[in-house]
Formats: sequence, structure tokens, C-alpha cells
Amino acid sequence: MGKCLYGFIVAWLIMLFLPSNVFATLRLNEIYPAPSTDEYEWIELYNDENAEIDLSQYLLFDLANNKIKIPPGYLSPYDFIIATSSSVLNNSGDTVYLKNNLNDVVETVSYPGGITVEKSYAKCPDGNGQWFSSNVVTKNTSNSPACLSLTPTDNPTPIPTSSLVPTTNPTSISSITSEPTVTSYNNIYLSEAMVNPQSGEKEWLEIYNDNNYSVVFDSWFIDDIENAGSSQKLFSLSIPPNGYAVFELSSAMFNNDADSVRLLDFNDSLKDSFEYSKSEKGKSWARISFTDDQYCLQEPSKNLPNNSCLDPITTASTLTPTSSPTPTVTKIKSVSPKPTVKSITNKSNLLVPSPDRHLNNQPGSVLGISKGKTINNQQLTIVTLSLVSLSHSILTIVSLFLKIKIHEGI
Repeated sequence: MGKCLYGFIVAWLIMLFLPSNVFATLRLNEIYPAPSTDEYEWIELYNDENAEIDLSQYLLFDLANNKIKIPPGYLSPYDFIIATSSSVLNNSGDTVYLKNNLNDVVETVSYPGGITVEKSYAKCPDGNGQWFSSNVVTKNTSNSPACLSLTPTDNPTPIPTSSLVPTTNPTSISSITSEPTVTSYNNIYLSEAMVNPQSGEKEWLEIYNDNNYSVVFDSWFIDDIENAGSSQKLFSLSIPPNGYAVFELSSAMFNNDADSVRLLDFNDSLKDSFEYSKSEKGKSWARISFTDDQYCLQEPSKNLPNNSCLDPITTASTLTPTSSPTPTVTKIKSVSPKPTVKSITNKSNLLVPSPDRHLNNQPGSVLGISKGKTINNQQLTIVTLSLVSLSHSILTIVSLFLKIKIHEGI
């Protein structure tokens, strides 16, 4: 009896003083929903305690109850593992549920749209942190580099201490008590808009951060014409210093003929906008300069500096006409002043032949000069002087001849 009592006391003491961290908990830690073609989507899971976890005791689902495969086996303390799926996680935003084998929800998180192939949705710090949209993907390793890599160094206006974007509704069962920071910024521009995409593709907007520090948009909006048209589109993303970011719309918003494109912050304040009167399938409306509000149709340049305008008429400058070369005039011997040729001068200083003047290309003719003209005054003077000179010569000869005859008679 004494031995049993002694054993019970020892067991009770062990349970009483046993560190709580031996009861490990599996956590959602990073989500990669928009992979390159032929690659898998994935979700990173993290063991945040000092004990192994039996992964067969957990299940992963999305909002539509599609299952995401967790590898079998055990997960070591403070280690990571990747669960993969194909065409399950939505690029426009989705919700992920981590459940135990009793179908109880252990953790759930919703990520926003706009997460592209070079980004992930990560927790900072690992395990019990807050969710952010990250420009650094840290698959199967700690999220610490992502949490620190884009911290701004220049803060002229209040911005979050991290360049990662906090979720608007952190629903993790982890003990998160702080509210996400929301901030408005200046020098943020609509750089490019695809309002009439090719069939099967989505509308998208490119936003440019004209600041020398990173910015984070939490619960900002895209809208078309004010107080009309489609409902606003909510989005969250981050943009590096003097960099671009693209937000793809989950459904069509803009008209192909004429509409407005407006960027609003979390407080519905207008940050930038432009209007267009037409569109062309597969071409984007893009800003010509960030110093004014001029846009033109261009070849798309997603996440890159904008291209040249397709239609020069929409640009701020006009094309300078090219002048025609000066025609060469060949002088004709013994022909006095050249006949005047009428011409019409247009705005480009281009010479155009008179409509009643026809070029004559027959052999032996002079181009641009009509036949049958009368002799002008100068020509008549030349002929008269020639006749006078000839008469004088004849009279001189006759005079000499008479003098010879008279001399012989004497």
C-alpha cells in the first residue's frame, strides 16, 4: 500500500512540475498561393514547442473544403514542414483551416488577393506572430529574414515598423492582441491599368511608390467612376522604395468604352485617378510621366517601367514635319530669266506643284516650261543689235569696195 501511495505522489509531482512546452502545437506559418506554372502551391507548418508532433493527427482545408496534403510522419521540435496542393488556393484570396483528427479547428487564417509569384503570406515572428504579405519567400525555414528585410529606414510620415502588410482580420487562435497599423501615403500613383484584357485574363492595376522607403497598403480600395458602376475592390499589398506592385481584380470592373480608374486609401480618400474614353483589347492605359496626369495606350509592362505610346496623338509633344530637299535648278545657256513657276506652300513648308501645271516628259522638251511663248523685250533687243551690227559690217565692206574702184579709175 505504501509503495502504491509513493508511486502516486511521484506521478502527481511529475505532472505538476512538467514544463508546459512539452505539449507541442502545430501552427500555420507561411502560405504560398500563386506559384509559377507547373509548380505546387504550399503551406508551411511549424512546430512551436519542444516536443515531436504526430502529423497524422492534423488536416488542412481551404474555404471550399478542399483538402491540402500534409506529409506523414513526425515533426521535430521547432521545425518546419511543407503541405502542398494544386489549384486549391485562390489567387484572389482564400481561407485556410488547420484541424485536428477530431475535426476541431486548431487555427485558421484568411489571406488577401494580390499575392504574386514572388510573394508569400507569412507570420512574424514564427508560430505566434501576426500575418503579413511578404516580398521574401522563406519556404521551409524561419520567417525572420522576411520580417526584417524590408523595414524602412526613412519615415517622413508614420508608417508601420515592417514593410510587410498585416491582415485586416487576423483570425488565428494564437494570442494576438495588437491591431494592424493602417497608414495613408503621398507620392503614390496609378502607373498602369489593364481595363480590356485578352479573353481569359484578368483586369489589373499597377501602382508605383515614388518614395525612397517601402509602403504597405492595408485595406485600400480600387474603384471606377464615383458613386456609380461596380463595387469597390479591397486589397492589401506592399511596394518597395521607388518600385511597382500589381493588383489583379478577381472580377471585371471597368468598361471597355469609357470609365474612370480611382485609387483610394483605407479611409476612402482619393489618392490618384484618371479617365479614359476608349480601350483596345490587350493594351494598357499607362502614365506618360509621374509629374502630370497624362496617359496613353501602350503595350503592357507589368511590374516594369512603362513603354512608349502606341498612338502619338495622345502624347504631350507633337511631331515636327520633315522638310523636302531643296530642288536643284540647271541653268540653260543663252536663256535669260527663268520662267516663274507657281507653287502652293503647306504648313510643313513642302512645295506642291500648281494644279494647272503638267510635267511634259517628251524627248527634247524642257520640264516645267510650256511651248509657243513670244520673245520677251531683252531677246528683242539682242536681235535688233545683231541686225544693226550686220548692217554696219555690210556698209563698211561696200565703202571699201567703192574706194578701191575710184582709186583704180584715177
